[in-house]
Amino acid sequence: MAPQGATATAVPSTAAMTPANGLTATSPASTSIGSSSSSSSSASSFSSSSSSSSSNSTTTHFGLSELSCEEIIYEEVDNRFAEPDRHMITDDRVIQNLIRLERLTMPPCNYFAGVQQDIKPNMRKIVTTWMLEVCDEQKCEEQTFPLAVNFFDRFLCALPIDRYHLQLLGCCTLLLASKIRQCQPLTVDVLSAYTDHAVSPDQIRNWELLLISKLEWNINAVTAYDYVDHILERAKWGSDDARLREHAHTLIHVCNTETIFMQVEPSLLAVSCIASATRGLNVSTKLAVGYDLCRVTMHDLEKIDVIVKIIEEIVAREIADKQCQQQQQQAAQQQAQLAAAGSSCKEQFQQAPQKLSAASANSNSSGPPQQQQPETPTDVQFIYF
Repeated sequence: MAPQGATATAVPSTAAMTPANGLTATSPASTSIGSSSSSSSSASSFSSSSSSSSSNSTTTHFGLSELSCEEIIYEEVDNRFAEPDRHMITDDRVIQNLIRLERLTMPPCNYFAGVQQDIKPNMRKIVTTWMLEVCDEQKCEEQTFPLAVNFFDRFLCALPIDRYHLQLLGCCTLLLASKIRQCQPLTVDVLSAYTDHAVSPDQIRNWELLLISKLEWNINAVTAYDYVDHILERAKWGSDDARLREHAHTLIHVCNTETIFMQVEPSLLAVSCIASATRGLNVSTKLAVGYDLCRVTMHDLEKIDVIVKIIEEIVAREIADKQCQQQQQQAAQQQAQLAAAGSSCKEQFQQAPQKLSAASANSNSSGPPQQQQPETPTDVQFIYF
């Protein structure tokens, strides 16, 4: 029983909130989220059917077909990565399974010896280097490129192709690897643009199906990248320097472009790159590093030392080639500057007689010579290189 002068308000029921002819929504003025009157306006809008005629609030009825869902799409890409799972990294069964499964996804043969007749090792070097540059410019994840090279070699072991299709194969392997190991994969349009549109998007799509069929849908391969975190976690010197992991991944990428490491076990390649990175950064003693690496992966120390020496030779050669390219670029820039200066001086030298004749003609026609000003300064010397 309400006291005198008070107004009784009906409690909103389920039938009142959901009428038979559709949903009930309040007017825009009464549905402002976050305002102080939101609770009172919602209470007054959802009233019972018996008191809706006497209520002053306006209601709008609409069906389910008029509802819409808006999704906010952020243009910026989230480059944050999840933290490593401590249970998986510290579990010895994971690395044992990786070692057991790695041979199932390795290239079965050296395809330069018999399968491929039109492709040479230097062509593989060129295409894989191009693939690495694409991954660097697109800021792909570190695990994408090793998996793409694995697809590249396994496909060439299964099917002989033409040398003109080698870059097309590189595009397909990058596309497939990015779909497996990245949250946002590469697109066929981007890959086609990196080939200067020599490879069309339709060709990439068609060859992607061919690639998957020749790989027999075994596309979750084990690479050297998969071992790095597990090895560094089990070594006492693994977490001392944050640059060690980055250097190890860089060496793995460089080794994947070399034909000599095409049939090396991913676990052996991983421990060799880590050992080479520790020597370059002086993280720990050679004996301690070798003992830990052999204990984790069960590889011989002599075999690791052989791979490390080859890696150091490759790195030294790459550095020398890079310095040579920089010197050649500087020399080309200097020659271009000298050529531009020589052409400008030659033009000035050729235009000098015309200016002198025009000046003499103007002086003879306009008045006495002492009243004329020379157009060309007397201290300029026209030198032709």
